[in-house]
Amino acid sequence: MSAATVAQQLRRRQRQDELSGAAVRAITGDAALHFRDGQLWRAMRPVPQHAPHLRTDLETDTATCLRGAADGAALRQAHSDAALHRQLCPADPVERLVFELLEQLRCETRLPRGMAGVAANLRHRFMAWSRAFHRSGLTEGHLGILLYTVAQVSWSRLTGEPVLEETEDLIEATRAAIVPVLGTALAGLRAQRHDQAAYAAHALALARAVAQMIRAEAPLAGEDDENSASAARAGFALWLDFDEPPAEAFALADSGHSRVLADATDGYRAFTTRYDREVRAATLVRLALLDEYRTRLDARIARAGVNIARLARRLRAALSQPRVDGWSFGEESGRIDGRRLAQLVCSPSERRLFRLEAHKAHADCVIGFLIDCSGSMKAQAEPLTLLIDMLTRALDQAGVATEVLGFTTNAWNGGRARA
Repeated sequence: MSAATVAQQLRRRQRQDELSGAAVRAITGDAALHFRDGQLWRAMRPVPQHAPHLRTDLETDTATCLRGAADGAALRQAHSDAALHRQLCPADPVERLVFELLEQLRCETRLPRGMAGVAANLRHRFMAWSRAFHRSGLTEGHLGILLYTVAQVSWSRLTGEPVLEETEDLIEATRAAIVPVLGTALAGLRAQRHDQAAYAAHALALARAVAQMIRAEAPLAGEDDENSASAARAGFALWLDFDEPPAEAFALADSGHSRVLADATDGYRAFTTRYDREVRAATLVRLALLDEYRTRLDARIARAGVNIARLARRLRAALSQPRVDGWSFGEESGRIDGRRLAQLVCSPSERRLFRLEAHKAHADCVIGFLIDCSGSMKAQAEPLTLLIDMLTRALDQAGVATEVLGFTTNAWNGGRARA
């Protein structure tokens, strides 16, 4: 694959992330939500999407499918109480799977009126996922066809839409067998879809009934059925990971304890600065080694795939303040611009005779990074360098001055001040 093709794909992905993020923010009103490589994030933390039909593939999914997944994620954030959902979520894996799917379908029915395009996107996304699930062969086993039928029947009951025509005959026998058992719960889902807590009671009952059906058939299943069951579970992609993953953090060097500092009444003070010296770090390293470090760092940044331009825009918005910077001429209100009065004589209907103060965003600040360069930080040297380099690049693009400072000692444990 050529470099031009790769660059084009990256631009397409970035464009799709920007469009999906804009749609989510418009529906939810949450400015912290955005997409990164097809994954929904809130600020700097990923937002898990457990519903199977919201899992996307940027390489194969169409633009309409991606829009449908983004719209579904937005409605989930807008209409689902995450704390209540975690509280009610069952422990059994199959029950969790069904319960999570039903909650997502409930949120998708809460679409405000007048959003026909969003409704079409949601329907297209669910139908595309249904076709992919069926064509992958996951409906050939008893577990796969049962879970697929539950998904189709639940979606149809909640939305009022017919099930996928391509698989309507395939699921007919399973639907006829389960509807008498699940009928009450299915009716309750549609009736209580505007009340998450009341809806959850019916969803839990339905999930437990489905799990019981699977457990009842498990002793009768052969090896082939067991393999198809595992494949069906993997196809739904909802196993166990229902909590937000912890944010990755840098490993921290353990801090020590100083009895002298603890007993001091005036806190920390420098005993002497007589032997301190300041040097430019670049002068301590050979030029050839600097070039090698720069090449390695650029390669790691490229592999990380961080969007420096987007980071710069966010930093500029966070750090900038509006400031008067010149004038905006040709306005229809404001202060009279004496240089344009002649236009009024020539054209009495002319109204753009005024000027206004132009306010532009300026980041009037300096951000400094103070880094511990002692031996205890050696393990963190490369990831920390990567982070600092990306931040300084982004801050430079945002018009913010930066400085990177480091400190260390000449000897182990700091050495002793000379007499």
